[in-house]
Amino acid sequence: MGINIDKNQLYIFDVDGINGAKILNYDTRHYPFAKIAAAVFKVNSLEYLHKDWIRYKMRHGKPPELNYSDNLSLRKVLQNLDDNSLFYKVYHHFVRQIICSVFGCKMSYSSHPKMRVHLAGTASVSKWHRDADITRRRDQINIWLPFTNAYQGNSLWIESDYGLADYQPVSVNYGQALIFDGGFLDHGTVDNDTDVSRVSIDFRFSILGSHMPETAQSILAHRPHDLRLADLRSTQTENSPW
Repeated sequence: MGINIDKNQLYIFDVDGINGAKILNYDTRHYPFAKIAAAVFKVNSLEYLHKDWIRYKMRHGKPPELNYSDNLSLRKVLQNLDDNSLFYKVYHHFVRQIICSVFGCKMSYSSHPKMRVHLAGTASVSKWHRDADITRRRDQINIWLPFTNAYQGNSLWIESDYGLADYQPVSVNYGQALIFDGGFLDHGTVDNDTDVSRVSIDFRFSILGSHMPETAQSILAHRPHDLRLADLRSTQTENSPW
């Protein structure tokens, strides 16, 4: 089922096979995340960031093999962006103009989204997890924005329904945002066996006040009533990258 939001010519539709998950289309001409990130990394294409990074390593006398630490090094470049940078100006504009149009502006959200890099040919960057087991927050909704087309091994994998652990990749194109109940739907990544690197951000938001918009209800309403939070000692840290 799709929902037209005429104010910003937005379109949001269900993700087949994943309980409550939605895809939201947005205009990359107004929110050029990929162009900004490519400029930060000084590359022409984020999809082939792994090739540029290999050349960088070799110029500095390092072996060309890629591993988990390379994803972290590149992720840190994005994490070090100044709050007044163009990226953050576009990010906050995106939330206030796009996400607020869908869920209403009575909401709180992450002022600093999580930055993610998953280079082609590298192993998984996240174990299976539920965010609420770490945050202890039941009221939050997750938004995941890839700056490259994400599919199969370079994308996010999510179970189809609560507790099933039947993980499947979600295909999300640049210009789309994946919205889902990351608090209680188990999710993570697998080895990136594609030839495309993925750069993305993700953040959480919650609705303020007693009124829950229909769009938020459609994501959270399917939770079983008996969901419980895991023991904190058995979970990984909140900073684990996707």
